[in-house]
Amino acid sequence: MRYDPAQFAVLGRQDSGDPMCRLWWSASGVRFLAACAVLEVEIETEKCDQAPWIGVLADGAPIARFPLLRGKHSYPVLAGMDAAVSHEITILRDSQPTDDEIAPPVITALISDGTLQPAPARERLIEFIGDSLTVGEGTAGPVSAMEWRGAWMSHMCAFPSLVSEKLRADSRVIAIGGWGVWRSYDDQEAHTLGQAYERLCLLNPAGNHAYDFRERPADAVVINLGTNDSGPFGRTADQQTAAQNIMQKAVALTQLVRRHQPGAEILWAYGLCGNAVAPALQAAVEQIRAAGDDRVSYLALEDCNGDLGARQHPSRAAHRRAAEQIAAELEKKWRSKP
Repeated sequence: MRYDPAQFAVLGRQDSGDPMCRLWWSASGVRFLAACAVLEVEIETEKCDQAPWIGVLADGAPIARFPLLRGKHSYPVLAGMDAAVSHEITILRDSQPTDDEIAPPVITALISDGTLQPAPARERLIEFIGDSLTVGEGTAGPVSAMEWRGAWMSHMCAFPSLVSEKLRADSRVIAIGGWGVWRSYDDQEAHTLGQAYERLCLLNPAGNHAYDFRERPADAVVINLGTNDSGPFGRTADQQTAAQNIMQKAVALTQLVRRHQPGAEILWAYGLCGNAVAPALQAAVEQIRAAGDDRVSYLALEDCNGDLGARQHPSRAAHRRAAEQIAAELEKKWRSKP
């Protein structure tokens, strides 16, 4: 039997009014209950240099990961299962979007010999804004892998997925490897998340238009930026001015997020790969709190200290430690406020 994915929980940013399940960002996808022996997913993909990768979770645990082929194809997700037992299945984009995609992959159908039903709704939504750490670059593949490929990045193994599963929340990711809050790793002022946040998906020409923030407000927003900014910051001769600029950009991004997410806890979580710009980010949070927004806070993450995976990025174990810190902080904040 063929099922329309739109009848289930469609995850990640979507274009309002578009009935299709498009995989614009990491963590975009669909969640449902499946009681079946066999399950396939039909996905249509346009040509691009890098194959997008798909991840599959059963009851919150990763069970499969595979790249997509150009065109429309059916991919096996489950086989040999006990059709009398139901599991919550999540199918999502496991790698970040790339700037050579002309359109995102689309889940066009779910195909099963059993019964698919909507999964219970998750009460909370956490939005994650970040860079390669947020998309999980380096959490897949061998430590020796150094080429920039989707094969070596996995949302399922990164802290946003781990936090969301621990807190039984939905996640929405807006993250681009190499970008920053002030400048990108290669000193590009245009490559900042503040310029991408209000677009559906800035990297993709089909998604480079205003995003409808009425879709679903976030209960928390976790911002993990600053790692790429530390490169240009360290190379500049005038670090005092650079620190001031970083602070101002962090304030502007936080205020932008607050305008669109008025009820969310906003958490700046930084330090997984060094803390060179921590004073500037902390100063931004202090300025915003002094102006009256006490639902903005700063969390110093434990440094990975050389615990690396592929691409010299933090390992899965480092992401697990970061996830524990972030989840504990969000739980504390949600307990303290109605």
